[in-house]
Amino acid sequence: MNKQLSIYLDFIRLTAGLLVFISHVPGFAGGWLWQFAGMGHEAVVVFFVLSGFVISYVVYERKEGALKYTVSRLSRIYSVALPALLLTLLLYYLGVAITEDAYKDLHSSLNDPSWTIVSALLFLNQSWVASPVFSNLPYWSLSYEVLYYLFFGFLIYLKGIWRVSFLIISLALMGPSIILYLPVWLLGLLCFKLSVSQKISLGCSVILFLMSIIGFSLLSFDLVQQMINGFGLNFFGDWFYSLLLEPADYFLSDYLLSIFFALHIFSTARLLQEYKIFNSKLELIIRWAASHTFSIYLFHMPMLYFVSLLVPYDSYPVVNLLLCWLFVPFLIILLSTYTENKKHLYVLQRALIAWASNSFWKLEIT
Repeated sequence: MNKQLSIYLDFIRLTAGLLVFISHVPGFAGGWLWQFAGMGHEAVVVFFVLSGFVISYVVYERKEGALKYTVSRLSRIYSVALPALLLTLLLYYLGVAITEDAYKDLHSSLNDPSWTIVSALLFLNQSWVASPVFSNLPYWSLSYEVLYYLFFGFLIYLKGIWRVSFLIISLALMGPSIILYLPVWLLGLLCFKLSVSQKISLGCSVILFLMSIIGFSLLSFDLVQQMINGFGLNFFGDWFYSLLLEPADYFLSDYLLSIFFALHIFSTARLLQEYKIFNSKLELIIRWAASHTFSIYLFHMPMLYFVSLLVPYDSYPVVNLLLCWLFVPFLIILLSTYTENKKHLYVLQRALIAWASNSFWKLEIT
C-alpha cells in the first residue's frame, strides 16, 4: 500500500473515532457542543468500509495465511474488547452500588447480565436479538465486525463443501441486521480490488474525489437521511423493518454513504500516487494518535456514564465539562498505551500461533 494512502487511512480512522466520541459527550455534559454530535453513526459506517479495505490489503498483499489471519484478528479485537468489557462491568456495578437509579435509562433495554457477558465475549450481542453491553453502547458494532471477519475468513481460506457450509453457518449467526450491512463491509473489499486493478486518470480521480465529498456532505444532513429511509420504509414495509435491530434501520442511507466513502478511498488512492501531503513529522503525529482509536471507541461511554453519575452537570457544570472533555480522553490514552501497544500484541500473536501450531486441529481446511 502506498505510504501516503496508509497515513491518510489512519487519519480517517482517527477522525471517525473522534466523531463517535464527540457525538456522545454532549449527552453527558449539559449539551455543550451538540452541533458536532450528529456524525457518530456515519462514522461507524466509515469504519465498516475501512475495515473491509484494510483486511483485504492484509490478506491479498501481505499473503496472510489462515492461521495468521485468525490469530491477528482475535488478538487485535480481544486486546481492547476484554479490557473494555472489564472496565464496563466495574464502572456499571460501582455506579449501581452508589445509587440503584444510576443507569435507569438503560434498564429497560438490558438483558440477563450473564447472557450479556457471554454474548459480548462471543460477539453475538447483535445476532438476532440485541443485547446492549451495560453502559458500553458502542460495543454493538463489534458483533458486526467480528462476524464479517469470520465470513471473510471462510470465504478466502476454505474450499468446496466446507466453504459453503461454514458460510451458511456464519450467515445464520449474523441474523438479518448484520447480514444487511455485510455489503457495506464487502464494499471495502471491492474498493481495494479496484484500486489495485484499475488505473484511472488524474482528472477522473479528481472528479470522483469531489463527487465523494459532495455526496458524503449531503448524506450528513438528517433531512436527507430521513427522506431516503422514509422511502425505504414505504417500499419495504413495516414488517421488514420489524425484523431489524435499531442501528440497522438506517441501512438505505448507509448504503449510499458507504458508496461515496468507497469512491473517496478509490480516488484518494490515485491522487496520493501523484501528491505527497504528509511529511515525516505529520506522519508520526497521525500514527500515534490513530493508534488510540479503538480504545477511544470502546472505553469512552462507560467512563462518561460514570463521570456524569459522580459529578452531574446540573450540580457541577465546570468540573463535569473538564472531566468529560479532557480527563476522559486523557485516561483513555493512558489505558490505550497498554491495550493497543504493538509490542504486547506481537507477543500475544506469537503465543497464539505457537499454541495453534502444536494443537491437534488445523485452521486451513481444503
